[in-house]
Amino acid sequence: MSRSVAMLLALTSVLTIWSAQPAPAQAPSKGDRPGVIAQRRLHRWNALSKWLQLSDEQKANIKNIVGSAREQARKIRTDTTLTPEQKRQQLQELRRNTRQQIGSVLTPEQREKLRNLWAWRWRQWQRWKAYRWGKASRSLR
Repeated sequence: MSRSVAMLLALTSVLTIWSAQPAPAQAPSKGDRPGVIAQRRLHRWNALSKWLQLSDEQKANIKNIVGSAREQARKIRTDTTLTPEQKRQQLQELRRNTRQQIGSVLTPEQREKLRNLWAWRWRQWQRWKAYRWGKASRSLR
């Protein structure tokens, strides 16, 4: 009987310790912290402008181009008269035009650096996608 009392006492103490600890905080979702996306965007912008060595005039021009492109993209996404395929095509065209406008502001050396960066990001994206698809196909076996 003393053995069962000891087990009961141990179990009670473990449960008491677990209940006394605070519950783990839930991971915040995007809606909880709307400033995170803006902070990441600002961080990327600062790193890119430093890496490309943009002048103040170039920074202002590019910010205007990107800002107007963001507004146009928002309008396209919220337009209910367009089909998903039409939205996709218009957004692709908008991206293409935005890149051309940004390229017109940059010097040839800066354009080459940016082109190399975009190519590197594309390769990283393809690698990640291949990894994810490979991982998904292994889990289906």
